[in-house]
Amino acid sequence: MAKLNEFMRFFENSMLERICLSQGEPARYARGERFVQEGQICRYVGVIKEGYFKFCSLSSAGDECVTGFSFAGELVTDYPRSFANLRPSFGSIIAGCDATVFRMPLKKLRQLLIDSNPKLLSEYSAVLLEEAYRRYIDMHIMSPSERYAALLERFPALASELPVQEVASYLGISRRHLHRIREGKC
Repeated sequence: MAKLNEFMRFFENSMLERICLSQGEPARYARGERFVQEGQICRYVGVIKEGYFKFCSLSSAGDECVTGFSFAGELVTDYPRSFANLRPSFGSIIAGCDATVFRMPLKKLRQLLIDSNPKLLSEYSAVLLEEAYRRYIDMHIMSPSERYAALLERFPALASELPVQEVASYLGISRRHLHRIREGKC
């Protein structure tokens, strides 16, 4: 299956994923329910069995800005702040639709990984940093139309699976601008 987030390929069949699936407990999240609330430490790491989650932060105007997604078969957690550093999250992780996750307590899974391979956390961090840097560069060198085309190339089902507002927010543009891009007017 195509991956929106290239770094998720690194986690496929990883120890992290295997432990969540074999030892995790199933949990249901209703659309709009939070996996973690901005300002709190994420308590779980999970593998999504069905549904998706959006990563969101609030703008200075109080608007929800979508900064990322995790889909079925992918991991969901606040890795950079909570998992790697045991610090409160900069954003919220919210179920975009009804979702099921096999989840484990973050601290327990983190300790299992550290005990099995002390270098693993830094390896995961390096992969995520590379992806974040790629996105940062793309925001500066690509137009919104180019970013949308690249997004569709990596994840063709995006247009039909996600609400327009979430895709526009992820791209850092308005819904209207996204509609214009889709109509070929930009």
